[in-house]
Amino acid sequence: MSYKGLEKETILRDKLAIERTYLAKERTILSYIRTGLALLGVAIFVYRFMDIDIMYKNIIIALFGIPGVYITFYGVYKVALRRNQRKEFEKYKKEYDML
Repeated sequence: MSYKGLEKETILRDKLAIERTYLAKERTILSYIRTGLALLGVAIFVYRFMDIDIMYKNIIIALFGIPGVYITFYGVYKVALRRNQRKEFEKYKKEYDML
Protein backbone atom coordinates (compact mmCIF):
# COMPACT_ATOMS: atom_id res chain seq x y z
CA MET A 1 0.00 0.00 0.00
CA SER A 2 1.44 3.34 -1.00
CA TYR A 3 0.58 6.64 0.65
CA LYS A 4 2.26 8.73 -2.04
CA GLY A 5 -0.99 9.33 -3.88
CA LEU A 6 -2.64 11.05 -0.92
CA GLU A 7 -3.08 14.78 -1.28
CA LYS A 8 -1.79 17.45 1.10
CA GLU A 9 -5.32 18.74 1.52
CA THR A 10 -6.50 15.52 3.15
CA ILE A 11 -8.81 16.51 5.96
CA LEU A 12 -8.29 15.38 9.55
CA ARG A 13 -11.12 12.84 9.38
CA ASP A 14 -9.40 11.09 6.48
CA LYS A 15 -6.03 11.19 8.23
CA LEU A 16 -7.51 9.62 11.33
CA ALA A 17 -9.26 6.98 9.21
CA ILE A 18 -5.91 6.00 7.69
CA GLU A 19 -4.38 5.65 11.15
CA ARG A 20 -7.39 3.66 12.40
CA THR A 21 -7.14 1.32 9.45
CA TYR A 22 -3.46 0.73 10.10
CA LEU A 23 -4.10 -0.04 13.77
CA ALA A 24 -6.94 -2.41 12.89
CA LYS A 25 -4.60 -4.30 10.57
CA GLU A 26 -2.03 -4.55 13.36
CA ARG A 27 -4.63 -5.97 15.75
CA THR A 28 -5.62 -8.55 13.17
CA ILE A 29 -2.02 -9.64 12.67
CA LEU A 30 -1.48 -9.92 16.42
CA SER A 31 -4.63 -12.01 16.71
CA TYR A 32 -3.15 -14.44 14.16
CA ILE A 33 -0.11 -14.86 16.39
CA ARG A 34 -2.25 -15.21 19.52
CA THR A 35 -4.49 -17.83 17.92
CA GLY A 36 -1.53 -19.82 16.61
CA LEU A 37 0.14 -19.86 20.02
CA ALA A 38 -3.13 -20.93 21.66
CA LEU A 39 -3.45 -23.87 19.25
CA LEU A 40 0.16 -24.84 19.93
CA GLY A 41 -0.53 -24.65 23.65
CA VAL A 42 -3.49 -27.00 23.33
CA ALA A 43 -1.43 -29.47 21.32
CA ILE A 44 1.46 -29.41 23.82
CA PHE A 45 -0.90 -29.74 26.79
CA VAL A 46 -2.67 -32.76 25.30
CA TYR A 47 0.59 -34.40 24.29
CA ARG A 48 2.25 -33.92 27.67
CA PHE A 49 -0.53 -34.27 30.20
CA MET A 50 -3.37 -36.32 28.74
CA ASP A 51 -3.23 -40.05 29.34
CA ILE A 52 -4.59 -41.32 26.04
CA ASP A 53 -3.40 -43.65 23.31
CA ILE A 54 -0.47 -42.39 21.23
CA MET A 55 -2.55 -42.59 18.04
CA TYR A 56 -5.06 -40.10 19.45
CA LYS A 57 -2.23 -37.86 20.64
CA ASN A 58 -0.83 -37.80 17.11
CA ILE A 59 -4.24 -36.93 15.69
CA ILE A 60 -4.60 -34.07 18.17
CA ILE A 61 -1.11 -32.82 17.31
CA ALA A 62 -2.07 -32.89 13.63
CA LEU A 63 -5.35 -31.05 14.28
CA PHE A 64 -3.97 -28.37 16.61
CA GLY A 65 -0.18 -28.28 16.34
CA ILE A 66 0.30 -28.03 12.60
CA PRO A 67 -2.29 -25.25 12.09
CA GLY A 68 -0.90 -23.53 15.19
CA VAL A 69 2.59 -23.44 13.72
CA TYR A 70 1.30 -22.27 10.35
CA ILE A 71 -0.88 -19.49 11.80
CA THR A 72 1.90 -18.30 14.12
CA PHE A 73 4.46 -18.09 11.32
CA TYR A 74 1.92 -16.38 9.06
CA GLY A 75 1.36 -13.72 11.72
CA VAL A 76 5.10 -13.20 12.21
CA TYR A 77 5.54 -12.94 8.43
CA LYS A 78 2.81 -10.31 8.22
CA VAL A 79 4.44 -8.33 11.06
CA ALA A 80 7.68 -8.24 9.08
CA LEU A 81 5.84 -7.01 5.99
CA ARG A 82 4.00 -4.33 7.96
CA ARG A 83 7.23 -2.82 9.31
CA ASN A 84 8.14 -1.49 5.88
CA GLN A 85 4.65 -0.13 5.36
CA ARG A 86 4.78 1.58 8.75
CA LYS A 87 8.07 3.28 7.86
CA GLU A 88 6.50 4.59 4.65
CA PHE A 89 3.48 5.78 6.61
CA GLU A 90 5.69 7.62 9.12
CA LYS A 91 7.46 9.40 6.25
CA TYR A 92 4.09 10.44 4.91
CA LYS A 93 2.99 11.75 8.31
CA LYS A 94 6.13 13.87 8.69
CA GLU A 95 5.93 15.16 5.14
CA TYR A 96 2.34 16.31 5.40
CA ASP A 97 2.14 17.19 9.11
CA MET A 98 -0.58 14.64 9.72
CA LEU A 99 -1.17 14.69 13.45
